[in-house]
Amino acid sequence: MIDKPRSGQPEKYSERHVAEIIAQACTKPLEGRNRWSLSLLCEELRKKEGFETINKESIRLILKKSKIKP
Repeated sequence: MIDKPRSGQPEKYSERHVAEIIAQACTKPLEGRNRWSLSLLCEELRKKEGFETINKESIRLILKKSKIKP
């Protein structure tokens, strides 16, 4: 018996949001830092509109899917 396709949970962040997250991760980190950490990315992104509720796990999954390591 074949299962019907499932819709699953809708994407929480649009392609524009994902692009912004990736762009932030690819920028030079804040002064005094060698690289971005998930906590630091989360802290910076929460200052932007549309990212008020983002968490480290969401960022980690987006970057993992894009094969980017902060």
